[in-house]
Amino acid sequence: MSADPDLISLDELPDDARELIANVERSIAEIRERADRQVSGIRDEAERECAAIRERADAEVAEIEQGSTRELAPLVRELVDSLRAMQERHTREGKLDEALAIRARVRQLRGDLLGVRSDPGNLTEFTVADIGRVLLYEVVGRTDGSLWGTDIYTGDSRLTTVVVHAGILREGERGLVRVTILDGDGQTFEGTTRHGILSYDYGTYPFAYRVERV
Repeated sequence: MSADPDLISLDELPDDARELIANVERSIAEIRERADRQVSGIRDEAERECAAIRERADAEVAEIEQGSTRELAPLVRELVDSLRAMQERHTREGKLDEALAIRARVRQLRGDLLGVRSDPGNLTEFTVADIGRVLLYEVVGRTDGSLWGTDIYTGDSRLTTVVVHAGILREGERGLVRVTILDGDGQTFEGTTRHGILSYDYGTYPFAYRVERV
């Protein structure tokens, strides 16, 4: 009885058959490697394109958000000024409950309409993924926090101290400030003494921020 050809081992094959099989296997391996390289290249290119699209989209969103904030700011400021005048009148008239209610409503309106946030301490809640974001904070200037840099500060610098160091608010003064998250790569964080506050030098930090008066 003849042996099943499928059971014949490679060692039992003649040399020319083994060579033929080996050549085909090498060709198959080369084709698969070439396909894998092409697939990898396509995926890398797609990721680069997606990253570029996300970056453009983030930039456009940030621009729209800043534009809407600038457009809303005068309206909200006028409303807040009017409500504060009412608050002062009620305070003079001894209507303290009404005055406190107006003050609470003013703070709520600024948060709801302008996205104003309360004092975050520092900005370590953000990451490099937030670079380019613009945020509004209502803070009271302080002189007892730590900070690194000048004009551009490390993300772990205390915001309430930064605003005094930057000359935006005085100690004890309450105000609205605009914070822009920046890329820390390549930034030079040089310490200075300003307005009685010492900031320190620092090497590299993943992200940074700057502050402006609103």
